[in-house]
Parts: sequence; structure tokens; C-alpha cells
Amino acid sequence: MAYDRIDWHSGENYPDDLPEENGGIPIGMFLAWLLNQDMASAFHRTDSPEELKRLARREMTGLQFLIDACDGKLWEEDLNDQGNAFTVDYYDKKSAFAQQHGSFLQDYCDVFNRHAAEHGFEYPSVYHVQNTWEKFDLLKPTLDQRYGQWQAWSADPANRQRDPKAQFLQACQEVGKFLVPHGFKPNKAGTVWKKTAADKDTVFEVSFEPERYNSRSDVRMTVDLSIASKALKRWLAERGTGAGYAGGILFGGLRRPDKDASAIVWQVAGLSARSSIEEMGQLLTERSLPLFSLFADRPRALEHLASHGGGFSAICEPTATPLSFMLCFGTQEQAQLFFTGYVASRPSPWRRNIIGTFNKLQAGEVWEYSAYSHETDIKLAFQSGLSLPQNA
Repeated sequence: MAYDRIDWHSGENYPDDLPEENGGIPIGMFLAWLLNQDMASAFHRTDSPEELKRLARREMTGLQFLIDACDGKLWEEDLNDQGNAFTVDYYDKKSAFAQQHGSFLQDYCDVFNRHAAEHGFEYPSVYHVQNTWEKFDLLKPTLDQRYGQWQAWSADPANRQRDPKAQFLQACQEVGKFLVPHGFKPNKAGTVWKKTAADKDTVFEVSFEPERYNSRSDVRMTVDLSIASKALKRWLAERGTGAGYAGGILFGGLRRPDKDASAIVWQVAGLSARSSIEEMGQLLTERSLPLFSLFADRPRALEHLASHGGGFSAICEPTATPLSFMLCFGTQEQAQLFFTGYVASRPSPWRRNIIGTFNKLQAGEVWEYSAYSHETDIKLAFQSGLSLPQNA
């Protein structure tokens, strides 16, 4: 998802007499203003330093930068935090700031329509404004004015409280209160809450992720879960395998209990915040705490995985990720039962991939890359002496 992109403007109402790239002239002027205000992201500072210099020297236009360095799209990744905060409020005509002061595209049209009227002509469309620095200079005073208004507006405590990041962090802290009685501790911002089991090795984590392009009136978030082992991380490092990630045993999240198992997205802006926070807390209590309790008892967790596999309803689908955990801490028989169940749970195309990997390894082939998801786990199964089920 982007703030804006050239191909969004080239639909059936786009003028026939103009090249498609003209749809990006307004975007490019806005982007040029942002970048010249020192709002470029760290990505562009690292990957596009020459283009930024050329833009600052006016050796290329904002449209050229948009096409050459941004693939014709204005993304969150193009801007730093200040640039994104301003763009969220100013580019969206429905935002509280835009409703009060004006939005970018309306200002753009007003500036150039007024200029045309003063000089006795009319632009056939918004896309007919020439892509020149002279035209940019006509727009710049309005952008400067809006930015000054936005700085004052966003500094107001009432508006600052409604900042999407502030609303997200507040929700994280509120949901975290459900975890505190169970021994979880937060990072400084409260976006990650961790607990180490009594074995001093197993680490449970609940993390909150904001959706992209949240605005003051639309703040959405998801909840992720993970279980990891410090000893497993060392075990994997000693074997030089790519299986597992940082000693990860299981990864999941609060998901819908239906076939697509899509992540639940909560709205935490405005009046929806309280009910969403309470629901997240309730589901964490009902789903994550029993799961964490299971893995706090390692022998019980090994038996469960051997018998039932690595899938947990409304948290994660059957996955090969716990295989390294089974091999590290369980018996060969438990690992084989888990692997057999995992292969049997996969659709036919996935099983063919697994069989293909085993056949290549049996033939002595060696390769570092992964051709499909969890192929590193399949390699680990082969290297550890596990066998494919007879009916695979």
C-alpha cells in the first residue's frame, strides 16, 4: 500500500493527449518538497544519495526522482518519521488536519487553477501542469504554510494524543496489563512483552505490530506470538544449519479460527479502542497463556508435538518449525512421529517438494538456498536420519 502512485491516475478519465508519467507530476512535486525539507528515509540516504544531491541542485525534478528511485510510488519507506507523520495528515483529505486546513491535492489544484486564471487560461486537467521547477516554486509557499500549520496543530496536546503512533503505543500498554500478572515484562515502548520460563531457557514473547499507513482516525494493529529456546539456538549454530530462526520453536499470532487463518486486525482509534483492547486481552488469556503453559513443561510439549503436530487452532497452521526442537530435546522416535505427521498434513504439491528434496540429498546433491518454505527443515530431517512416511 502506498500514499500515491502514478498508475492510480491513469484510468479511463486520464487525458488521451498526455503520457502516463504526467500522472506523477503532483506526487513528484510533493515528494521533492519533502526531500528538500530533509525528510528522506534512511533507505534513500543509503541507496539514493546521488539522486538526492541532484534533486537538491535541481538537476532532476521530483517526478524524475519518483520514477528513478521510487518506482513511481510514494511509500512510507521513502520518508522519515516526520515526513510520514505530515503526509498521513496532509495527503488524506479525510484526516482531521485536512478537514480543518486543507489537503495536498486540493491545494495543488487551487494553486494552479488560480495561477491559470490570473494569466487568462485554464488547465484542461490537473495533469497538464508542466513538470518544471518554476511550477514547483508556485506551489512551495503553500506547502511551507501547511507544514507550519501542521507543526502547530500536531503540537496541540489534544491533537498529539490522537497521533496514530501514540494511540498504537497506548493500546500496547493497555493490552500488556493482561500479561503483567503472568510474569511478562515489556520493552520500553511496550510493543514487545517477554517472559522466561522456569527452566531459564524457554522464552515466550507477545509482540504488537501496527498496520501501515495508520491515521489519527484509523489505527489498526495485530498480535504475534513466539516461543524460542536459547539452548536450541546454540544447538543449531553448532550444526551450521539454517533451520529454525534464532532458536525459534513456534511462531503464530491471534488469528481467525477459519480456513484462511488470517490475522485478526484490531481498530484501536477512537471509540473502538476499549472493546478492541479488552478482546485482545481476553484472547491472549484464552489462547496464548495455555500455549505458553504447555511449552513451559518441555516433556509435555514434546509429547504433544509428536502426537498432534505443530499446528494450533487460531494461532498457527501445521508447521515444520518445531522439528529442530524435537531433534534437540526429544527422542528420535518423537522427532520421526512429528515429521511423519507434518508431511502427511501437507497438500500434494508440498509433499512432492519434500520427496524431491529427499531424492536430491540421497543422490548427494548439495545446495545452500531454499527452493520452498521450510526446505531447510526438510534438509535437517534428512541429515538427522528421519525417513519419509511410506505413503508420502
